[in-house]
Amino acid sequence: MEAGWRHGEVMRSLRRLIAADNMTQKENAKVEAQLAIARAMIRAGRRSPDRRQTAAHWRLAASSW
Repeated sequence: MEAGWRHGEVMRSLRRLIAADNMTQKENAKVEAQLAIARAMIRAGRRSPDRRQTAAHWRLAASSW
């Protein structure tokens, strides 16, 4: 291996990178599901039952359409 990395260090770093990517994909899927629900509710003429949503959140959701 180049740069003085040992096999164990490379494998440990690779496992951490894969775990971080999996967590990112899972979080992205949650956000996409929330956006899909919000879009459907807006199309149906309803607001989200979570009143804590801010105007910025709705602008962000609308900008991705």
